[in-house]
Formats: sequence, structure tokens, C-alpha cells
Amino acid sequence: MNLREKIDKKRDEIISELYDWAETFNPESILYNTNAIEEEDELEMLDSYNSICELVNKLEKNECSEKDYEDILFHIEQINHNEKIIKL
Repeated sequence: MNLREKIDKKRDEIISELYDWAETFNPESILYNTNAIEEEDELEMLDSYNSICELVNKLEKNECSEKDYEDILFHIEQINHNEKIIKL
């Protein structure tokens, strides 16, 4: 089974986890509002947040390129870094 097929098989679970993952980069979240963060860091976080949300939107619409699937795999690996959440 290739990467696209593996991701498509777990599509709903991956979409949900990626949305949760994206929120960890959202500078508007309560977590970051309680701590002072540098403007440059905030912009970098916002860029990451937007990038992940864009990937999720493409996945929801079945508009992912091969590069998008590789990027999704990267984020799955990051999500799973400490604990296996998504098994492909």
C-alpha cells in the first residue's frame, strides 16, 4: 500500500488529529496568550498553523499532491513523536 492509500484509509482520523496539531501552533490560543512570546516567534507559529490548516483543507477536498502527502506524513511523525496516535 502506498503513502496516499495509507493516509486516505485513515483520512478522518488524520484530519481530526491534524486540526488538533495545528492548534498547538495557533498564537491566538489561550496557552500562548498567558505567556509573552516574541513577535517573530508569533509570526513563525502563525505560518506553521496556516500551513497545517491548508494541508487539512486539501486533504478534506481530495486535492493533495504527492508533496502534500509527504508533508502530512511529516506531521504524523511529529504528532507520534512521544506517543503513537495514528498508525498507518
